[in-house]
This record gives sequence, C-alpha cells and structure tokens, in this order.
Amino acid sequence: MKKIFLSLIIVLVASVSAFATHNRAGEITYRWISGYTYEITVTTYSNTYATTADRCELTVYFGDGDSAVAPRTNGPSMLCPTAHDGVMFLTVANTKLNVYRTAHTYAGPNNYVITMEDPNRNAGICNIPNSVNTSFFLRTELVINPFLDPNSSPVLLNPPIDQACVGECFEHNPGAFDPDGDSLYYSLTTCYANGAPIFGFSLPPNMTYESIDHHTGDLLWCSPDRICQYNIAILIQEWKLLSNTHHRYYAGSILRDMQIDVAACANTPPTITSLPDTCVVAGTPLHFTVHASDAEFNAVTLSATGGPFVLSPAATFPTVTAMNSVTGNFNWTPACNEIQLLPYLVTFKAEDSNPITPLVSFESMFIKVIAPAPTGLTATPSGSSIVVNWTAPACSATTGNNPIKGYMIYRKETCDPWVHSPCETGVPSYTGYTLVGTLTGTISGPPPTTFTDNNGGLGLSHGIDYSYIVVAYYSDGSQSYASTNICAHLVRDVPIITNVSVMATGPDATGMIWTHWLKPIGVSPNLDTIVNPPPYEYRLMKAQGATGTLSFTQIASYNYPAFWQLTDTGFVSTGVNTQDSSYTYRVDFYSNGLLKGSTHTASSVFLSSAPSANKVSLSWQEYVPWTNNLFYIYKEIPHASGTFVLIDSTVAHTYADSGLVNGINYCYKVKSSGAYSDTTLPRPLYNMSQIKCETPVDIVPPCQPTLAVTPDCGIMQNVLSWRNPNTYCSTDAVQYNIYFAPTNDQPLLLIYSTNNMNDTTYTHIYNYEGVPSIAGCYAVTAVDSFANESVIVNKICVDNCPEYELPNVFTPNNDNINDLFIPLPYRYVKDIDIKIYDRWGLLMFESTDPNILWNGKSQDTKQPCVDGTYYYICKVNEIHVEGIRQRVLKGFVQLINTKNGPNH
Repeated sequence: MKKIFLSLIIVLVASVSAFATHNRAGEITYRWISGYTYEITVTTYSNTYATTADRCELTVYFGDGDSAVAPRTNGPSMLCPTAHDGVMFLTVANTKLNVYRTAHTYAGPNNYVITMEDPNRNAGICNIPNSVNTSFFLRTELVINPFLDPNSSPVLLNPPIDQACVGECFEHNPGAFDPDGDSLYYSLTTCYANGAPIFGFSLPPNMTYESIDHHTGDLLWCSPDRICQYNIAILIQEWKLLSNTHHRYYAGSILRDMQIDVAACANTPPTITSLPDTCVVAGTPLHFTVHASDAEFNAVTLSATGGPFVLSPAATFPTVTAMNSVTGNFNWTPACNEIQLLPYLVTFKAEDSNPITPLVSFESMFIKVIAPAPTGLTATPSGSSIVVNWTAPACSATTGNNPIKGYMIYRKETCDPWVHSPCETGVPSYTGYTLVGTLTGTISGPPPTTFTDNNGGLGLSHGIDYSYIVVAYYSDGSQSYASTNICAHLVRDVPIITNVSVMATGPDATGMIWTHWLKPIGVSPNLDTIVNPPPYEYRLMKAQGATGTLSFTQIASYNYPAFWQLTDTGFVSTGVNTQDSSYTYRVDFYSNGLLKGSTHTASSVFLSSAPSANKVSLSWQEYVPWTNNLFYIYKEIPHASGTFVLIDSTVAHTYADSGLVNGINYCYKVKSSGAYSDTTLPRPLYNMSQIKCETPVDIVPPCQPTLAVTPDCGIMQNVLSWRNPNTYCSTDAVQYNIYFAPTNDQPLLLIYSTNNMNDTTYTHIYNYEGVPSIAGCYAVTAVDSFANESVIVNKICVDNCPEYELPNVFTPNNDNINDLFIPLPYRYVKDIDIKIYDRWGLLMFESTDPNILWNGKSQDTKQPCVDGTYYYICKVNEIHVEGIRQRVLKGFVQLINTKNGPNH
C-alpha cells in the first residue's frame, strides 16, 4: 500500500523567463496491433506561457532506420487538421497535453529503440545546464522476441507534471498499468538530449538514485530545499514470464521524462484513509468505500485511476466532490479474462480546492484477481490406484488473454482439510501436500478433469487415508484457489502388513523376525468373493536388505478353502542374519490360484552405531507403508545382563548416548511406534530393531598446540616454544610431535617426539645440503592416549639472513698476507658461480666454490696476472625458506703484486 502526496494543478510562481519556451515532460508508448505492426504514441506536455511554440506533428524514429511524421490526434481540429476534439489544455496552468500517433511494421524480431527529439525544453530547469538550449529527447525500447507473446508497453495513467513544497517530502507514482500483466521494474536515470544522457545533469538536491521503489514505482523525495523547477527521468522496464517456466525475460522499457515544480506552500494536502491490498475471485463482486478529508476545510474531489478502469468489464469509482470530507464507492466484478499473476494497481486521488496552492494526495492499493477453484472433487479407489474427478472451474476457457493451461493435483498421506488463507493461491509446501500429477490441455480441447493416482506406477499403499487437492493454472503462471480436499483409501481386498519386528539378534543361525498381517475384508466395497472365488492363499515373501533391487523368495504359505476361514496371521522367520542386515517382507494374496494383489513391502528397523569419545551415536532406518512417529531407545543395564531398559524416546531417526566410559561395550535396541492413517486399522504398531553393541573410543584429536619460533642468525639455530594443550583445549594429550620442512613447499617430516608434556621448547640446528641453515617450516602436534594426533592447521616458517660480500683488493705476492681473493665471512650460501675478467674482457678465473680462493694467476696459463683492476660477475645461490634464491654481484678487485708493479 503506497501513499503519495503531490499536485497536478501547477500555479505560476516563477518569473516569466522561467517558462520561456516549450517541452516540459513526456514519454513514448506502443501497442501491438498484429504480426510485427505496432501503434506508436508520443505524449508530450508543453509550456504555453509567453510562447507560440506548438507542434501539429513530430518525427518518430522507429529504431530500424526508418522514421515517420506522427500527427497530433488531440485538441481542436481548427488548430491542427489531423486532430479531433479531446483533452488538450490540462487543469495544470500553462500546460498543454499533446498526443501524436503513427503505426509501423517491423521486418522481424529484434530490439528496437524508438525515439523522438524536439529542439527545446523550457528554460529555467535547475538541474539541466542551459535547459532552454537543450533538446527534449524521448526513447522507448521495443523488443520483438519470437519466443515470447506479442507485447504492448505499459500505459502511464498519472501525468508527469507535479508540484512539490519546500521542506515537505514529495511522493509520486507514474501509475503504470501493463495490459499484458508483465512485471515492471522502476529506476531513476539521466534525462536525455541529442540521443545521449545530458552532460552535467544531476538529480535534485536530497534525491538519490535509490529514492524510487524498484517494484512499486513509488518515488520519495525528502525533501525539496528551494523554489525551483526540476526534471527527472524514470526508466520503466518490462519483464515477461515465459509460459510454463519461472523465468522472466526482458520485454522492453519506457523512459519517462517528468517535471516537478517546487513552490513555497501554505497549504497541506488532503488525506485518504489507508487502504489494505485485497483480492477478488473472478466473477464475484468487490465493493469497498474510500474516505478522504481536508484539514483546511476545502472542498475535496475524490477520483481513481488504475488498470481495472481500462478493462472490460471495467471497475467503477464515480468522481465525487464534497466540502471537507468525501466518500467514494469502488465496485468491480472482474471477468475470467482479467485473471493474471500480478495484482492490479489502483490509485485514489484526493484533490483540494485551495485557490492559491491546490494539493493532492494519493493512496494506492493492489487488487489481485484470482481464478475460482475446481469443484465437485470425488476420489474412487481402483485396485492399487485412486481415481480423482472434479468439475472444471467457472474460468476454464482455453482461449483469450489468459486461458487455462491445466490442473495440478496434490496429495497428502493423511486426511487433511487444509483451507487456504485469503489471497493465497495454489498449495504451499508448508501444508505437507506434494504435487503428484499435472494435466494439460491439447490444441483441440481443454485439460482433462480426471486423474488416476497410481503412485508413479508403484501403486498406493493399503491402510493410508489419501487426501487430494486440485488447483487450476493458467498460461501466465497464475494459479486458482485450492479446491476443498477429498479423501479416500484403497479397499481392503488384499492383506495389510503391520509388523516386521526383530525377535532375536544374531548371525544366520540365531536371528529371528516376526511378521504379521491383517486379512482382507469380504464385505462390499472391499473384496468381491464372487469375482474372486476360493480357495485363498497367503504367500509370505522375504528379501534381504531394504533398498535397491530386492530378490524375494517365498518362505511360507497358508491355504484356506473358504473366505471366512482367513485370519490375521503372524510368522516367525528363523535363521536370518539380523545382526548385519535388515529384511523386507511382502504378503502375496491368491484367489483360486490367481494373484489378487500384495501387501506393500515393509522392512525391519535396522540400527547402526558410531563410536566417539565418551559417546555412542545411534541411527536407524526402516521402509514401511505406515508412518512411524516415535522411537523408544533401550539400553542394556546392567552391562552384559541381557536386560534392556528404556532410557529415552525421540521422533528423529538418530540418538546420541553420551557420558559413557571409553573402552566399555554398550548395547542398544530401538522400538518404533507408528500407525496407518486409516483410523479403522489397529494402532499403535510396535516393531523392534536388532541389538547393536558399540564401544566408545576417543577419535577426537587434541587441538594443535600454539607454536612460536625464535630464529637466531648469529648462532644459526631456531628455538621452538609452544603451549601445553592440556592447559586450555585438551585433557588427555600425552605426546608432542615436531615436524619440519626445509622449504615451504616440501612436506613436513617428523624430527622429534617427547612424552614430557611439561617440556614445551625445542632447539633445532641443521644443515641444508651440508650448509648450516635456519630456514624452514615447523609444526607441533599433540597426541592423546588413543593415538589421535592433532590436525596440522598452522605451520610457522622462518627464513635465513644470508650474507656474502667480496673485498676490493688483494696482494698475491706470497707473503702469506692477503695472498688470496676470498669473500668476507659469509653465511647461508649454498654455492656460487663467479667469473673474473681482465680489463680486455679475457676470462682469468672462474669457480663455484663460495670460498673462491683465487691466487691471482690465470687459470689457463698458470702465470701470475699483472697488477691492475679485474672485473667479476658473481652469482650467489642463497638458501631461503622458499628454496634457493640467486643474487648477482658485479664489481671489481684491485690486484697488487709488488714484484711486478701496478698495471697501468
């Protein structure tokens, strides 16, 4: 529900220069005619004060390279020859409504942008620079999509000329009605000129691009701060629902250019009593009253616009005027062709008669037209199926705007007379009903009104009260109200299985299961003993397992010469491995040697267990035709006594027994309690699982200890320290493991373990390929008494701090002082690659030894090199945590040999 305060009566409050020329607002709309032919309508609102500008025709560009001159169709014909009498001058002061129409046929599917441009806007628009010399440009996008139904644009029922008051919140709604029932999405954008967004355009102060509600089109501007004239652009996009899908596709857009005059107001708008959204069933009347009043004791005129007023049959709301307070009457009996997925928007307008600043208020509401429900449901059992019939709803035409497409049939396995709430269509999932069938019509006829439910070919179960609801659905995706439900159950013409209960747990030799079933009934409408004569026979079938493809074998047979001799029967299966497997049973019923039918299959309750620290988790499963709604948990107490005591119950299929002692064996069994939804059958039905024993063990590892690593490059060692996890996150850690990797991409390997939980430090010294290094990654884990080890979540990596420098002079004169070219003290270097050249670029020496040890001789001639400057390139391979990293040194060294003298 939306409330809008605005005014459609514009009073001249600015100077003459502010209204110097022509266009104020407008939009382009289109209507599909046939094929690819569309009627294009251009609607403009032009200023008439102090200007003779007028247009009897406009050029419309169709977006396909073609254009046409569109004549004006409204106003007195004496002004424009093509016009006919109609609304031309609005109640808006100095504003004229201009309507231009033309038709165009497109070549085929595509997206087309329809445009119109007029040379001038009116002057004095505060948020458009130099507006008087800025063109007025309208654009609308038409989408012809071969996969979508033909489309007409929305019709905008509220004019785009409004008045706002300084300091008061302003609200507006374009009143868009889409004749195709498409979804509309609203957004604010930039006004256009010369085919592009206007450079320098800005929204009015205090208005943002989020000021418009994207789904309702309500524009809220809080609030204008000065007397001025503003233009804004509202982009209205259409989204069309593809039939029989939930996907919406873009179907076109309208760019509406609107103008807001902001004035200083001494008046307050009238008020309309709040109206709730509502709905109405097609073919039934909707009536309500609308009240409006004015605080200044002005006369109030109450009127309405919206989609229902342009339909056929149309809604009525006669315009009424009264002093101070007024009441209007809305009446509408929508027809079947007005059913649609989206609601209709109706906007009520209250306008006061203030002679200086007349204001209006708007109150909007949504009205949804809903299809009536199918009626006359019947449900008749037929063998293992139920046949549902109904009468088509009143709105079941297969042609028109929104024809019926088919029916959806819902089922629930209990008789539930669910009734929809007001305006709630279809069958929501919260009801517990599930969709079991969909029927659609054909080209030549309507959808059928009969559905046979055979559970997808598997057959329905005896003893279940099935409840059915039918909903009609239509081509746009809308659904009718849900029908009243109808209930039925299969006739008792076959046995009904009630029990598959484990009596003894053990392997093949000792396991036992009790199976029980009810006899069929021989009274009409159940088993017809004339059609199905004696003798009669039960055949009990058994299969190991409960799911997948089951292989049934006969394990027992009961024969009866006459029907009255049939009994409810039980059978104990022996030699079954109830310890490791569940079993599934079925009873086949024969009449005179022919299979009449079978019970539904039913399995034993099979119990599973999973151990953890001080806890055993139980879970179980069973596949039965009745509904189990409670499970009783039994535990052997005392231990190994053979006596089972009820310890709890649950509605779930899981249970956790905690607070146990690790290493002790505990035994359990579960008893299910359930019933068929047919209340004439015995209830409750109890069935026992096998006994399952489990020993809780600790499988939860301790948390990983928090680790810190302190590297020392000087003495080349790392000191690890960590917190004892037993002090903050564990209780049973008994060992530490320390893991290490030389680089961060190598796997961590165990390097140390200790059982001293108070020892929380470790000093690590190691060599990397023979070279001392402290680079590497570490992790510490804790191990508990059950050998559960912490998961390594965090590791800490530290790096070396390599050093390698070369001197710039040496004296290879055999005085045992500085005779060799060697590096300064270095660390964390794996190897090098050095090449030393003379001044002419000849190689004198090369080595990979980090110590170099050059004696000043040429490695080729073995002769001493002459004194002088020698140049080197040295590639140093440093050891880092990410691996070997190479650093290149370039420099020179001065060789001085006093025996030979310097090399000049």
